[in-house]
Amino acid sequence: MRRGYRGLLRELTRTGSLRAASLQARTGALHILRQLFVRRTGDPVAQFLAHYGPDGVRAPDIAARALALDASHCLVCGLCSLECARVGGVPPLDPREAVIAASRLETDLLREGLAAQLVAGGGASDGACGGCDACSRVCPAGIPIARVQQRLASLV
Repeated sequence: MRRGYRGLLRELTRTGSLRAASLQARTGALHILRQLFVRRTGDPVAQFLAHYGPDGVRAPDIAARALALDASHCLVCGLCSLECARVGGVPPLDPREAVIAASRLETDLLREGLAAQLVAGGGASDGACGGCDACSRVCPAGIPIARVQQRLASLV
């Protein structure tokens, strides 16, 4: 024979929910008291970055985000790669791959091993490409591909 519901308090004590609720109430009360009585001085953003900087949290780079937004308009037509090859450019990272990596907030640079190609091909020391800007001139979406390449090379 199966027993039915035994009561709210018994359920809370057996599942640990009562302990979790009391912990939440205690920490919430401590947080409120801390906010009321402890006066903090200084820039809160600088304090946040000081605490979480070692974990890799950084302030957003507005220019880099604008470049990533421009790169997200890529049509993946391949004209930039063809023009780069036509003018004799030999960048370590194909222009189309660079734009795609930049449009995905630079995570593909690490995830797909594109950073290794940049390092093997010269990396940040002499730039990602020659900077002739031929690829940018033929881009139908108007993406500044040479600047995207330089930005990715600076991350390595």
